[in-house]
Amino acid sequence: MNTGERIRVAVVEDDEVLREALVEAIEPDPRLVVWGAFPSAEALAQVAPDVAPQVIIMDLNLPGINGIDCTRQVKARWPSVQVLVCTVQDDDESLFNALCAGATGFLLKDAGPAQVAEAVKSIAAGGSPMSAGIARRVLASFSAPRKTAKEMDLLSSRERQILEQLARGLRYKEIADTLHLSIDTVRTHVRNLYDKLHVSSRTDALNKLYPR
Repeated sequence: MNTGERIRVAVVEDDEVLREALVEAIEPDPRLVVWGAFPSAEALAQVAPDVAPQVIIMDLNLPGINGIDCTRQVKARWPSVQVLVCTVQDDDESLFNALCAGATGFLLKDAGPAQVAEAVKSIAAGGSPMSAGIARRVLASFSAPRKTAKEMDLLSSRERQILEQLARGLRYKEIADTLHLSIDTVRTHVRNLYDKLHVSSRTDALNKLYPR
């Protein structure tokens, strides 16, 4: 099939009903195409496609290799693939383990079809979608005392503000609007904080801030 500019989406979910529901949320959208649906991490690992998916919707509570370890495998195999975690688990530890493994978006499984489709398009465009409940937990975790990397002491207050907005999943334009800055200024702060933390991505920065 010629998918044109459509976003290739894979689903990894062991529950057949939920897996089919996620597929049905993707199929009607003209900008999306189902690349494959798999009941386990092992099933996904067995495929050897010519073209990789662009977004993978990942369940955390998979049998065998769990969703967090599967996310690590996916990012090692296809570094540019975006992983959208869709799970009933909403505890801080699971969320941050998934984030540190390379996930860049989060939704709880009660999200409707339209929310799922929009989250896929958002993450493919460079966003980090999160349900409201998960976003609150991320922000709460930023406020909680945690072990931080030494480099954090080097960040300015503005850089810390921007890092918090990145953790919420905001894009540069949204951060600029929130903090009343220009996009170029936001980009400059992001480059500076990445340099100070010795990282090259949002995920790496948060991983360094919140080591497991």
